[in-house]
Amino acid sequence: MIESTKNISLPASDEAIIQGLFRRDGAALEAAQQRYSPLLRRIIARFLKDERDREEVLSDTLLRLWQAIPPHRPLSLPAFLTTLSRRAAIDKQRSISRAGAIPADCVEALDELAELLPDRMDTEGQVLAGELADIINSCLETLPPRQREIFLRRYYGAEAVRNIAAAMGLSLSTVEKELKLVRLIFKEKLEKEGYAS
Repeated sequence: MIESTKNISLPASDEAIIQGLFRRDGAALEAAQQRYSPLLRRIIARFLKDERDREEVLSDTLLRLWQAIPPHRPLSLPAFLTTLSRRAAIDKQRSISRAGAIPADCVEALDELAELLPDRMDTEGQVLAGELADIINSCLETLPPRQREIFLRRYYGAEAVRNIAAAMGLSLSTVEKELKLVRLIFKEKLEKEGYAS
């Protein structure tokens, strides 16, 4: 049960939010909502047109956060939240359309990333998913800022390549080259760690 957050000061940092969630402190969940709702709404809007569906997915994302921490301890709270929101939005989109119609730009981004990862969906594969996330997060920390932003926009935000290029003032071919390079870096890192696609 989430405690009332009236008259409680909200955590000041992502680490404080994570610590609060481990203590089952409702103020931590409220702080995550206040800090990251604008980002999550932008991501969710790429998948869903209806405002009621978007609000439902935002609530579902926060519920998933509450249920995931503990036991998970994400290295990056915004990356963790964007992953949760993207999954919740895809689940909602699939429930709306039995055909599972997801916007083409989002499907392309997910397919590109899926090429790097093992395709095992058994229990062991699900257990290893957390380890894979840690490897990806540590690899992200080593990237130059521009490559990191391009990667996050494409694979966490599911943005179209043309939109990333426009937003960052880069040519389409530059963004495509950077994405290809980053995928190669990630593939080599995953293979070195023993994960083969």
